[in-house]
Amino acid sequence: MFKDVFAGGVVAEAMRAATLHDKLFRGVDFDKPYRGILDTLERDRKERERFKELTNTAWALSVTDTARSLTQRSADLVEQQRRLSSSVVDTMRAFDTNRSTVATALAAARSGESYRRMVEDMFPKMTGFSAIAERMRLVDVMTLRASEGVVASATTLAAEMVLETQRITEAIAAAATEDEGAALFSELFEKVTVYVATLGPKTIAELNTMGLMQWTAWLFGFLGFALAIVALIPNPSAEQQRAITELNQKYEALHQEADRLSEADAKVNEDFLDALPRAEIVRDATLRRKPERAGEVVLHMQAGDAVAIEKAQGRWRLVVFRDPLSSQLSRAWVYHTALSPLANGLDLSRD
Repeated sequence: MFKDVFAGGVVAEAMRAATLHDKLFRGVDFDKPYRGILDTLERDRKERERFKELTNTAWALSVTDTARSLTQRSADLVEQQRRLSSSVVDTMRAFDTNRSTVATALAAARSGESYRRMVEDMFPKMTGFSAIAERMRLVDVMTLRASEGVVASATTLAAEMVLETQRITEAIAAAATEDEGAALFSELFEKVTVYVATLGPKTIAELNTMGLMQWTAWLFGFLGFALAIVALIPNPSAEQQRAITELNQKYEALHQEADRLSEADAKVNEDFLDALPRAEIVRDATLRRKPERAGEVVLHMQAGDAVAIEKAQGRWRLVVFRDPLSSQLSRAWVYHTALSPLANGLDLSRD
């Protein structure tokens, strides 16, 4: 489950949009012929309960602390996060400015089956994103509980954005008519636009800290889907053609900024990991938040999984690994007898 834990940067993984599905749903066949949307929704509810068991508070804090620690190592990474956030905001604003063209395209498409297929493909990933968002929001509320009347934090806003996409996605899947599905798709688009505009330059940094960088893959895919629909307007007017050109330019700029962030993220991760000795888990092991047997459980690892050792404290080792839910680097403590050192220079990249 934890193979290839050091392969690639967070954004690179997000743009490939495969890691979460592959690692968490191994053995679960989501490619069987469609058996009705009720089956899909019921399956989604069951998987959501499974995710809730995995996304405990100790797990959330480990992901968050590691993300913040790595970001602080590079001013370039911080700048690239800001630049990508600005590009996301610019792209969403362009869609909002050209709202009439987008609405015309959505109305012209009128394909409820297309929306349903898109939604069904989303469910495995969206379920994981929602579980992460719910846990991160809970941790944030616990942290701010002492402050009365505090304005909603960026974490809360980002979590609500992800949870709203899950809610509307389910509604699209259950829509009785094509008109209802198209209207909900428009609502989904508008909700994301408002949240992204509110978060502004904090968007990417916040999603990274929350372990939700994989959600950006959904966001970029969603925008690409909307752009593809807009591009299919038959015989577009001069104004519509101008809108299509502008949206294409913004979307292209978005991908360029995502590539730059991917490079900066990969460099930070590589520089950090290159300085650490590697080890292999030799038996099923429990990783904990603190170096003690009573420490809260972060997650469980299996024999054969690879980690990097950041430091030692007595008989405990702080290890770094790629978290299977978020696909981001995380760290936790494990008892030393669960580890076997690996030869320096061992290639831990993808086979």
